[in-house]
Amino acid sequence: MIVSPTPTQPQPEPEREVKPEEKKVKSTPIRRRTGETPVALFVKASLRPIFKSLYYLLQGIKTHKLVTLAVIVLLLASIIATNYFATGQFPFGIGSDPFNFHVHGGNGGGDKVKNWLYALRDGDIATMSLLEKDISQPPDPKQLVGQFSQPQAHLTWKAINVMGVYSEADSTVDSFVEVDLSATGPGGNVSGVLIWHFITITSGQEFLINISLVDFRAPLR
Repeated sequence: MIVSPTPTQPQPEPEREVKPEEKKVKSTPIRRRTGETPVALFVKASLRPIFKSLYYLLQGIKTHKLVTLAVIVLLLASIIATNYFATGQFPFGIGSDPFNFHVHGGNGGGDKVKNWLYALRDGDIATMSLLEKDISQPPDPKQLVGQFSQPQAHLTWKAINVMGVYSEADSTVDSFVEVDLSATGPGGNVSGVLIWHFITITSGQEFLINISLVDFRAPLR
């Protein structure tokens, strides 16, 4: 008896793997940050040496405190000296005089004129009387202080200007000095102008021999 072989069943074909479709990603341009722009890079490059210098300077100050202090003191001293020789004043107005009596290289009508005007401004009757000792008919210091001084007349002396100094043939010197005044009234500020005539003589020492008030008026508008 012949046995026929069993028919072989066809093997199923292996399933093909289905690959997912690749998503296409569109490339977008990368934006530069603000600090990476050409202008910003240029500014950074310019400022970097300055900040580096400040950093090393601060480090040097911390390390050499005494040397730094000495340098600062010398620098301040040189500034003060330069300012004094250039303007005749110390910084912040220390020891300075707001009025300048020098005209054409001279000292106005002299120190006696300056001292008398300052005494009048400050209401110093005693000093005015001493300075007037060589005047035959001196003005009344008490009356002038009541009229024109800052403490009693409540005026502000804004400026003292030497208008002119003239040397005469008899060795006397005529000086004309203008004083700008101001006062505060109910209607606002009030301004005035004083003009003084001084006669001085120098014979070994300085003498004040005459004082006269030339004019007292309001300035022209």
